Amino acid sequence: MPEPVHFPRRGPSRRRIWVTVVLVVASLAAITVTVGRTMPHPPPTEPLTLDELALMVPDAAQTEVVAAMVRARIAAAAALRSSATAAPAACVAPRPPHRWNRTQRDHATTIVQVGLALDISKRGLVVALATAMQESKLNNLGHLGANNDHDSLGLFQQRPSMGWGSKAQVTDPVYAATAFYLALQRVRGWKSMKVTVAAQSVQRSAYPNAYAKWETDATALTQQILCDQAAGLPASSA
Repeated sequence: MPEPVHFPRRGPSRRRIWVTVVLVVASLAAITVTVGRTMPHPPPTEPLTLDELALMVPDAAQTEVVAAMVRARIAAAAALRSSATAAPAACVAPRPPHRWNRTQRDHATTIVQVGLALDISKRGLVVALATAMQESKLNNLGHLGANNDHDSLGLFQQRPSMGWGSKAQVTDPVYAATAFYLALQRVRGWKSMKVTVAAQSVQRSAYPNAYAKWETDATALTQQILCDQAAGLPASSA
């Protein structure tokens, strides 16, 4: 019986292998594009918000960068209020126990505006105002000579020697308020703290309980300023 004839097997040519690889890759790419087009897309990544930036700001130079953003947001909010035509909703605010003059209220308004630009909660605005009331009575203090507490300056009595910024920076109300809020946001759990505890966590004052006595004033004045802002009015001197 004759033996079967065996023909040598020929493997696929190099050209055929490359054609196959290209076809497979093209098919996978087509599948990926189709799936990508049919699946819901997340919104595009946006630049970091000021609130997110605040969590990573460690020094005066970067605080100045955030303060510049805050100034831009305050200006934009003012322009929006001036162009608004709808009547504002009724807003009622209590009268603070103490009387605050025009300059003090202007500084308080700046502190609140900075907080709003940083998306700080109303609780944080109250903490900031109570702090500035205790530290400076809402006056932008320069060096007080023999009565000065080391090199403490400005609304929050921040010390250049402790890294808060230069003399010019800490006596700039927008910068000073920005620096305070950034420091406050780095305090773990500050939103659930008493006002005096939250303030002291930032200030490290020799009189840690002194901020508590200003909470009622700070709460009332914050609400008054928010009402004025909603109505497009300047700070009241009442």
